Amino acid sequence: MSFEEKPFLILFAITYVLWWIVRRRERMAVGLLLSASLVFYGFKNWQLLPILLIYCVLDWAVARKIERGSRPRFWMTIGVAFNIAVLCLYKYTPLVVTSFQPERAEEFRDWSIPFGISFYAFTGVAYIVDVYRKVHNAEASLIRYTLSAVFFPHLVAGPILRPHEFLDYVRPGQLPKEPLAVTEATWLIARGFFKKLVVANRLGEAIDPFFAHVNDPTTAGAWALPYVYLYALQIYFDFSAYTDLARGIGLLFGYRWPENFSLPYLATNIGEFWRRWHMTLSRFLRDYIYIPLGGNRHGPIRTQANLMLTMLLGGLWHGASWSFVIWGGLHGTYLILHKMWSSTPIASWLNGASGILRAVWLLVAGLLTFHAVCLAWCFFRLTVFTESIECVRKCVEFETSKMWSGTYRDPSVLLALGSYAAILLVAWSGKPRGQATAFHTGFAWGLRFATIILVLVMAPPASKQPFIYFRF
Repeated sequence: MSFEEKPFLILFAITYVLWWIVRRRERMAVGLLLSASLVFYGFKNWQLLPILLIYCVLDWAVARKIERGSRPRFWMTIGVAFNIAVLCLYKYTPLVVTSFQPERAEEFRDWSIPFGISFYAFTGVAYIVDVYRKVHNAEASLIRYTLSAVFFPHLVAGPILRPHEFLDYVRPGQLPKEPLAVTEATWLIARGFFKKLVVANRLGEAIDPFFAHVNDPTTAGAWALPYVYLYALQIYFDFSAYTDLARGIGLLFGYRWPENFSLPYLATNIGEFWRRWHMTLSRFLRDYIYIPLGGNRHGPIRTQANLMLTMLLGGLWHGASWSFVIWGGLHGTYLILHKMWSSTPIASWLNGASGILRAVWLLVAGLLTFHAVCLAWCFFRLTVFTESIECVRKCVEFETSKMWSGTYRDPSVLLALGSYAAILLVAWSGKPRGQATAFHTGFAWGLRFATIILVLVMAPPASKQPFIYFRF
């Protein structure tokens, strides 16, 4: 079930009405939210529920064992190994088998991966490790822990939450009884639907035909770079839309979760990009892989190896394809080059510059970072290596007569992007600079309703563009 589907809207409406009725009766509220979450996850694939529940039971039981002090390291290892092993079984079996026996590829044509398994596996790892490190207490109630792990707004595609960001608020006496920041929540939801249904889906419809035939004669001579640019925008709008919707729905139930994106394409170096892109995954990779490997504590060579291994694992986390490993390897290479560059005198001089020189340097650095990210997106979008290479080739080799022809020129693409820019401009101009007045409140609500109306008017009819990160 996806946020933009009618079944979800019906489930959410029913759940929210019932929550308002029972929200002051804690046990009933927990049961309601847990039941709604299980319906959300199992709506189309009930057979996947046992996998999800086994994760929850084992993670809860292992954390309890760790807290009791009986061989905590052993139980931590068991818990983490289980989470990773099951994830690898479902996600990487086809990749491993077909890499050594390509003739068996047909056996895995109908292989299905439980959607969201990467996210709830990482959530379980974070919980077990945090209990082992004694930075968080184990939850005594299996029901409440399960709710924190499977709550439907963040279950399938994050954000990846730490125990103190959610589990603490489902414990006895802490369960929210009122929504938080309703105006902020409704803005996140309205903005999220616009990003997904109007912008991301429209971009997807414009560029999918090219990527589907990038290695065919039908795209011979075509210029790939505009399509790569638009894919960079599509994946940003698509994933940040999910995060907006998840955070907005969470606020309506009284939970505030961390941001996951902060204008990543304005980054002026690759390290800054990863501090702005999928921030909850970035901090997971840092705290549970990079730092345990040794971080930057053992000299430059070990630091570079740790960076590369972390990004290779981060790439592999995204999917069972060697192209994702290449994507992670490219980002690992970027981070290593950035660290080496940052230690040079000229980098220190440029970073300390001011005036026009600083502005020019930031522009150049931003363009270099964006294009490095776009190069890596070629391997992320196209999971067949030969297609990724062909896409990169067509970015620099093309027929000039076809340079400005292609589906990327669809006027609806510019209309969608321009409309979103206009909405942000209106939102910024109507933001109170001092104490909010009745006018500002009315303006804010008007903008939210207007954004929803625009979604209904501008969303591509019968568009079937699932959230990109649902497959991870």
